[in-house]
Amino acid sequence: MKSPDTVGFIGLGLQGTPIARRLVNAGHPVTVWNRTPAKTEPLLAEGAHEATSPAEVMEASDVVILCVTDAAAVEEVTFGPAGLASTATPGKLVVDHSSIRPQTARDLANRLATESGASWVDAPVSGGVAGATAGTLTIMAGGAQTDFDRADTLFAAYARRRTLIGPVGSGQTVKLCNQIIVATTSWGLAEATQVAAAAGLDPARLPEYLEGGLADSPLLRAYQPHMVAGHDTSLASIENLIKDLDSALDLARKTNCPVPLVAQVTELLRTAVKWTPPAEAGRFIDLLKGPQAQ
Repeated sequence: MKSPDTVGFIGLGLQGTPIARRLVNAGHPVTVWNRTPAKTEPLLAEGAHEATSPAEVMEASDVVILCVTDAAAVEEVTFGPAGLASTATPGKLVVDHSSIRPQTARDLANRLATESGASWVDAPVSGGVAGATAGTLTIMAGGAQTDFDRADTLFAAYARRRTLIGPVGSGQTVKLCNQIIVATTSWGLAEATQVAAAAGLDPARLPEYLEGGLADSPLLRAYQPHMVAGHDTSLASIENLIKDLDSALDLARKTNCPVPLVAQVTELLRTAVKWTPPAEAGRFIDLLKGPQAQ
């Protein structure tokens, strides 16, 4: 009987750390690397092993999982100096939880296969830090069925819903659809919160008032309270959301698909990031409120 795959994990940010922790706690042998070495320390104390480079992670692992910021970071850890590709071999698998453009995922996967024979699954996630911590993430995957089945034995430690959508790049396409829904709905939540407050209602009770109605949703219940509370840095980065919306706009233009609402919300968010303080959920509300009395 084949022994379980050894696992490498690169990218220990807000979402990557709880994912890696759940893999360790599930009993998987996990080797970690991060550009900021101090972020590995809590996981090392819990039983993970440390590598000094992505290449060393690949050497120690059958499956390497990435959860980094953007396409540049994915390319750097894969093909940069001491990158994954330098020690990858046939039979190894890279699983990328980062959000990047579908064509970029296909290009990286093809390059890795050509140079090393290793396989690739693009597997962006939804559910945020809370979902990663609770093990209830949703994974949208692209790749070969055999590679997905292999990765799914690991996904079970931190994701409730895991779907193979199609070939490499398909997961990233569905993630862009996810981000369109999240961004446009979140802007609507911000406006509704402002209307409630302006009319003299307690905006903090909107989720209670709307429970069970058509406007009720996990996004309303999870995100709107952070807007009411003001500046909050516990959620995903608005800058990363803008990056994903720009990718969605690029895909829409290449496929001659009009998305006027996405374009408008993207520019509103881009304005909010430039105009408002460095917070996360607060930026939606701050732009609508305008300058506050000193």
